[in-house]
Amino acid sequence: MRIESLDRISMSDFFPSLVRFPIHSSALRILVARNRTRTAGRQLPGSLPMPSKFARQAAGAAWWSAVEIAARYGVQFLVTLVLARLLLPSDFGLAALLVIFTSLGAVLVDSGFGTALIQRQHTSADDETTVFVFSILAAAMLCGLLAFAAPFIAGFFRAPALSPLLRLASLTLVLSAAGAVPDALLTMRMNFRARTQAQLVASLVSGTVAVTLALNGAGVWSLVWQLVTAAAIRSLCLWVCSRWRPAGRFNRASLTGLAKFGSFMLLSSLLNSIYVQLQPLLIGRLFDTRSLGFFTLAQNSQQAPMSLVGGVLTRVGLPVFSALAHAPSRMLDALRPILRLSMFVFVPCMVGIAITAEPLVTLVYGPRWLPAAPILSILALAGTLWPVHVLNLEAIKAQGRSDLFFRLALVKVSLAIVLVVLGSPWGAIGVAWATLVASVLNAAINTYYSWKLLGFGPRAQMREQAPTFALAITAALVGWAVLHWMPATSISMVLSIACASVVYLGLAWAFRVQALTDLHSFIHTLRADATLKPDIGNDLT
Repeated sequence: MRIESLDRISMSDFFPSLVRFPIHSSALRILVARNRTRTAGRQLPGSLPMPSKFARQAAGAAWWSAVEIAARYGVQFLVTLVLARLLLPSDFGLAALLVIFTSLGAVLVDSGFGTALIQRQHTSADDETTVFVFSILAAAMLCGLLAFAAPFIAGFFRAPALSPLLRLASLTLVLSAAGAVPDALLTMRMNFRARTQAQLVASLVSGTVAVTLALNGAGVWSLVWQLVTAAAIRSLCLWVCSRWRPAGRFNRASLTGLAKFGSFMLLSSLLNSIYVQLQPLLIGRLFDTRSLGFFTLAQNSQQAPMSLVGGVLTRVGLPVFSALAHAPSRMLDALRPILRLSMFVFVPCMVGIAITAEPLVTLVYGPRWLPAAPILSILALAGTLWPVHVLNLEAIKAQGRSDLFFRLALVKVSLAIVLVVLGSPWGAIGVAWATLVASVLNAAINTYYSWKLLGFGPRAQMREQAPTFALAITAALVGWAVLHWMPATSISMVLSIACASVVYLGLAWAFRVQALTDLHSFIHTLRADATLKPDIGNDLT
């Protein structure tokens, strides 16, 4: 996709599978506030626009991205629910140890080139083929390295069963690398319908394989085969949906050009991955795989809504913000309503998980997983600021400032690692509290460059989110009171959520909170988008 001028962007540039006619509008008009609100009768900065056809397609892109991630984690949730009753906590702990090394390997294989392709906005056949060849070769080398090092890694964790599991799991690096370029191209073109189809098929097939193997006594092997199957099916589906084929040549100039942006993204992603994987590494090394299993279950439960919101904001935010990189004031006008709306939806969800963690874990996973409940409560509170993290970082990336992105990652990860190491002697609970403290401090750090580049710093951002936090705290107190005066059962959990939701939305309506108006406008836009009949047969043409 080539974007030469924001004033000549057409619908087909961003949404090739949905439309075939041009709209003379800037990408900014997808999201920014250049409209008159019904309440004030005048233009307000940072409010969502009235739904034009272009805005409906933008909302459709966000919708399909949300569907894709929701499908993935919805299927994964159902699979985990079944596997949690068939497998032991130690099995999940072993699987978490595998993910430490496959996640780090995936970051090295990508090397920031996927993000570089998206940020560049216009790519040549040589660019795409170069990234593809590099990814495959890097994945093959790392796969061999992990296979060789598997016995030594198993010895480090005092878990002999880890060695053959790691050798099988390392295949996911090569399988995922095969789909890296089609995935990046679909994201760049905001064709999330195709990505949704690929992810849904992969999740269903891999989940079925895992449950079938677990029912037949395969134990932890069922979790590993789920990873391998998901990577293979997803890459295959991405190739089919994108119709992309390596048509260019490996070009050193392309590699060098992409690496100027991608190298900083690689370092940033690597630092972040090291921090994330340090948590299970310390728990697995200092304690046992059973304790790690409880932490992993709590972390996966926390990350399901975080991945949904973060995935949507990243996939839609980076292409749109990249198109607005030359106009900081317009990017700010796009950033403010998205942040306000995402926080309004996300904060009460995470607070709700925190206060209902005990009955939630008991109901969903069974009584033997109850030690994961307090960990889940703390991690859920740590995740409330996730949209702040994601959107501020996407705004920095969109301006091509991967160097600033790396500086932020270096400071944040260094701080977080110190906190996690300090908290690790207290086990999984200590690591969870360290994560909470790190999340609050990192939010302030992430917004620093937004203040420098856009004039929208931590004070201004938190001031805009103050109504959401006030409503969430009030609703949480109501929900907690219901749970406190009733036995911890599924009925009390549902009643608590219902009462808190009524209080949250009721107060938002009574006080005319702007975020509620934004939500209403967004839903109205989605309804308008539903009246369009997309051309599914031409996803990338």
